Amino acid sequence: MSRRPALLSGALRLLAVGLGLAALIIVLQRGQAERPSEPRAETSSAPSSEAPAAPASAEPAPGTWSLRTGGWYIRVDGADIQIPSFAEETAALPRASLAVSISPFDHLIVSHAQAEGFDWRLIAALIFEESRFNPESRSDKGAYGLMQVRPIAAEAVGADQFTEPDDNVKTGVRYLRRLDRLFHEATGRDRLSLVLAAYNIGPGHVRDAQILARRFGYDPNRWQDGIDLMLPLLEEPAISDQVPNGYAKGSDTVAYVHRILERYHRYQRQTADQPAVDAHALSSTESDAPADG
Repeated sequence: MSRRPALLSGALRLLAVGLGLAALIIVLQRGQAERPSEPRAETSSAPSSEAPAAPASAEPAPGTWSLRTGGWYIRVDGADIQIPSFAEETAALPRASLAVSISPFDHLIVSHAQAEGFDWRLIAALIFEESRFNPESRSDKGAYGLMQVRPIAAEAVGADQFTEPDDNVKTGVRYLRRLDRLFHEATGRDRLSLVLAAYNIGPGHVRDAQILARRFGYDPNRWQDGIDLMLPLLEEPAISDQVPNGYAKGSDTVAYVHRILERYHRYQRQTADQPAVDAHALSSTESDAPADG
């Protein structure tokens, strides 16, 4: 009988110790649940809706990367680094690429065409004809780049550099504007055709064709049934010997102008539904100011 109280007392002590350990475990688990979680290294660079957000007061351990869920920034060694939004990333992109892309150089073409008042799709059509959008294209006559700029054309507009795509398009478009002023007496499609012909064959030969037009009773500022008939005559020695600039393959130039205008109109139809990046750009100005020289 004397051992039963002792056994009962020992059992009670063991029960008390067990209850105490259970309480301690509960307290530790609760404390761990309430403690701010340390940021974990993420392998993805985009925010995930499944990952828990790190509290603002939690500082990551040195050498760790963490991502704030729902916020466009990452935290590296305690420093916040912003991630640009999609709108910010695309804000500076050329508007020409928003709908239909014609070439890899649309942004250059749009920029320089608008600077000189041309429809960028006309310039794109000319570039296709000249180089098929090959910036390394070179002709046996020294023409180079997307717009096949020749040194004499670059010199005419005061350009020292014209081999890189940006310089090449800028120089070519500026030269085209110079030709546009040179044939200021013509208007509309006639003027545009004369300008394109001059870009291909040289303004001197187009002037020769105008001389022939006057001699044969044609309008020197009219392209169709006018200059398009006179340019092929420059291939005839009996006629080319009578004009200042001599022989030229005028029939090739007539075909050249036709192809560019056809492609230009095709590009207009192709981009009809895209934002009007050039709503105020003209294919040819109506300025009456003649070019110098």
